Parts: sequence; structure tokens; C-alpha cells
Amino acid sequence: MKRIIIVEDHLLFRKGLISILEGKLGASVIAEYSDGKAFLEQVDTIDRSTCDLIFLDLAMPWISGIEILQELQGRMNELPPFCILSMYPDVFYLEQTKALGAKGYLSKDCDPTILFHAIEELTQGGSFFLQKTTREKQQNLLENLSNRELEVFSLLVKGSTMKEIAYDLHISIKSVSTYKSRLMEKLGSDSLSDLLKMTAMFPARSQEKKS
Repeated sequence: MKRIIIVEDHLLFRKGLISILEGKLGASVIAEYSDGKAFLEQVDTIDRSTCDLIFLDLAMPWISGIEILQELQGRMNELPPFCILSMYPDVFYLEQTKALGAKGYLSKDCDPTILFHAIEELTQGGSFFLQKTTREKQQNLLENLSNRELEVFSLLVKGSTMKEIAYDLHISIKSVSTYKSRLMEKLGSDSLSDLLKMTAMFPARSQEKKS
């Protein structure tokens, strides 16, 4: 029986995942954490002899999944493999989490059959990265932004406030808010903090289009 830990802040999703893992896949969820801070406080009690796999959400209170991977960089060999569960397009985080030591990356809307295959592969020492975003879609993510949206995007990257952006671009704060909402929709972001994290993936491309 596979022993699994879940680090996920959304209660309904976490309980639904536990139901699938234990009810349909025959795994045992030995611990669940609703935020990254609580997980890190207990990580010293976790190793490969007590757990086979850790499912890790990216966006959580206190500390993100990426920050957790960064914090544990020197301990990856002694810990169970991490599999990222994300609602964000893989173009933003798959390669970054892979570079930080994650062994798997799955979309939260994946089929339970894929989840089963991922668990089998990961608990046998392999990796499982489900990349759904096509290369063409990756290239088009910023291409789909208008020049004005890209200007707002670039200023957000620099940490400018909405008031500062309005002043710099000679537009109203309401207009900045509208452009920000469009950016979040086009880039698949649910919050400004998520949008700002995503911008770090595209600095070269954003400057190229702006010039």
C-alpha cells in the first residue's frame, strides 16, 4: 500500500483527493497539511521509510510550494519524491519545479487514471511530468497581449503600484485595473500575487515585444 502525504490548502479538493487515493487507488494518506508552514514544521519526521510520495500544491498560505522546494534543496535525497498538483498552466511552473527537485507535475483536473500511473511511476523511482500546454500555446501567451497590456505587465514586474502605473502611462487607475484583469484572464492567474510570480518566467520575451 502506497503511503502518501498531501500538502494542499483547499479543503474540498484535499478531501476529494483523499477519497480517490484511498477509495479508488488503494493508497493510504498518512498525513494532510492545509498550508506549507505546517508541513515544514513536521518535515523532520518525514523520510522515505515512512512515506512513499508527497503531493504538493503550489499556491498556499504562508509559504508556496516553490518556496518549500527551495527550502528543502539540501534534503531532497532523504525525502520522498514530490509531485506538484497545480491549477496553473504547466508553461509557468513545470520546468521551475522540476529544476528544484520535484519528480512529478500534474494538473488538478487530470483523470484519476493518470493519477494512478503517476503514483506507480513516482513510487518506483521514476518521474511523471504531464505537460499539457503545447509549444505553440506557450509562445502565444504573451503574443496575445496588446501593447498596452504588455506595458502594464512590465510595470507590474517591476513592483509598481496601480497608482504609479496610471501615472507612468497617463491613464486612469480604473483603466489599469481593467488591464490587470485582462492580464490575469489571459495568463490563467487567479490573483495579483500569482500573476507576479508568473511574470518571472518571461522577462526576456516581454522586453523583446516591448522594443
